[in-house]
Amino acid sequence: MNNSLIKSFLFFLIIPILSFSQSKERTGLNYGFQLGWNSPGKQEAQLYNCNKSSNVDLNYILTGNTTNYTKLQEFYNDDFTLYELPQNIKYKSTLTIGGTLQYYTSQTFAVFFNAIYESPSITNSNFSIKLNSKKGNLSNEVIQQGVISGKESRLNFELGLHKSFENESIYHPFFDIAFVGSLLEMKSHEISIGNLKQSVLHYSQNNTNTTFSRFGYGTSCTLGVQFPINDFILYTGVSLTAIHYGIFDNPVSIAKGIDMKFLL
Repeated sequence: MNNSLIKSFLFFLIIPILSFSQSKERTGLNYGFQLGWNSPGKQEAQLYNCNKSSNVDLNYILTGNTTNYTKLQEFYNDDFTLYELPQNIKYKSTLTIGGTLQYYTSQTFAVFFNAIYESPSITNSNFSIKLNSKKGNLSNEVIQQGVISGKESRLNFELGLHKSFENESIYHPFFDIAFVGSLLEMKSHEISIGNLKQSVLHYSQNNTNTTFSRFGYGTSCTLGVQFPINDFILYTGVSLTAIHYGIFDNPVSIAKGIDMKFLL
């Protein structure tokens, strides 16, 4: 778990200093909103590494395109070759926000529907070129760094079951399990090196636009505690979500999150 997730978890531990009240009757339809901090699985980040498996060839963009090659050649006053592609691209942890409908058939059991939005971007995205004028041993090589940036949006829909467990404490543990449908859409994909900054969305190997939307499906589970605060209920928990998008033949992508839901 990274530092951002840990900080969010510590924030949730502070919440109990707020004033509590007894939980009101919740049987029937309830609505609310939720916030969270999510660490997406890294499999889909391969969309942005600009190797041939991602349907975008960085070598062609830099050296096969005459305009780009000439622009960088004049900037560095040298010929060059692609030296290294990005390694181990991942997503940055990101904020999630959404709404919820929760229908309680009893005080401890409910059916819920969540709609949650997030906009992850990538990290660990450096690539490099090697200038050609200096040959020989490694100490004479001149390496220049570039950056690939990428961002997408994801809209997740969750239909699931909620079960809480009453005890003598005001804190009630709960367990959620849900079916998840997810719409992933690439929003931006750019390279930046030297005096060149360019979108690479249209540089696919088959000359078609690589911007796309992909629907995925999977399951999620959440463990946490719930407690009343004034006239609403606060749910805090940790979640795991496994989604299959069918990209690069990866079976599933595992996301880890910390969730906070307010039921009004």
